[in-house]
Amino acid sequence: MASSPVDGCLGVFRWVLDVQPEWPCSDTIKSGREAATLWALGKDNQRALNFLTAEEREKVLRFYHIRDVKLSLGSQLLKHCAVVKSCRVPWSESRISKHDNHKPCYVPNNGSGEHLEFNVSHHGSLVALAGCTDKDIQIGVDVVQVDTVKDVSKVRQEGWSSWVSTYAAVFSDREVQDIATWKPSRSLVGDALLTAKLRHFYAHWCLKEAYVKMTGEALMAPWLQDMEFRNVQAPRAASDLSVEDSKEDWGEALSNVEVWRDGKQVTGVTLELQAFRDDYMIGTASSRLDVPLSPYKLLDLQQDIYSAAEAS
Repeated sequence: MASSPVDGCLGVFRWVLDVQPEWPCSDTIKSGREAATLWALGKDNQRALNFLTAEEREKVLRFYHIRDVKLSLGSQLLKHCAVVKSCRVPWSESRISKHDNHKPCYVPNNGSGEHLEFNVSHHGSLVALAGCTDKDIQIGVDVVQVDTVKDVSKVRQEGWSSWVSTYAAVFSDREVQDIATWKPSRSLVGDALLTAKLRHFYAHWCLKEAYVKMTGEALMAPWLQDMEFRNVQAPRAASDLSVEDSKEDWGEALSNVEVWRDGKQVTGVTLELQAFRDDYMIGTASSRLDVPLSPYKLLDLQQDIYSAAEAS
């Protein structure tokens, strides 16, 4: 079944929302048991929350830290916006369902009309969504922020190889070896070298997360160490691109990684790792080679999401 175009793109549409500048709050209520309740009193915050169901609002306001409240809110709004724009239903009818494996989806109430397969991830201040109206597709997405300040400190305390070994349960022996011994192509020292190594580590992590989310299983999947990624490279950050190659916030996108499981190469899967700004990477996994991945679009809360909600 062919997918319907969203924002003029056929195939898998991909969106990003940065919640950092949205729904500001005072420094006195950034965390705490009553923080979310106080934050919700803000006029702009109430406007956003009113686009959600009562159950969704309750889930959003359970969080202790306001940064997590905002990520959860952004995630819920993206889901509804994706359903409205791709399935052409009013916002009030954009109810989110789940498959048996708990992956989110949209299934029309009457059984007719467009379905939507999608996946959402958030980290730092970014929320990413990838979706497609083709029912015969599985999609996984993962966004990571390379927290060099926190991680460099831990690496210095533990040593690089020791720090990497703490994640051995997630990676195959070959992947652990690749991460532990990897060296950048250019000569780097000090924090610059550790940052490059961390980006390589997070490239592995992001791809694996996206893949297991595509399958509907978590990082505790029994086959996790039997599956490995080869030829993994961290895409260049936006500031590392030349003026000719630069696309504002977007860095390099790489799709030449190989997936192996039980010693055999896995085919029929599309994988891409996209750099965003200087510290983010977004991994996308799709179970279809014949369904293209559209370029990521950075959404504007007012123009893209609120307008869709209020127009329907």
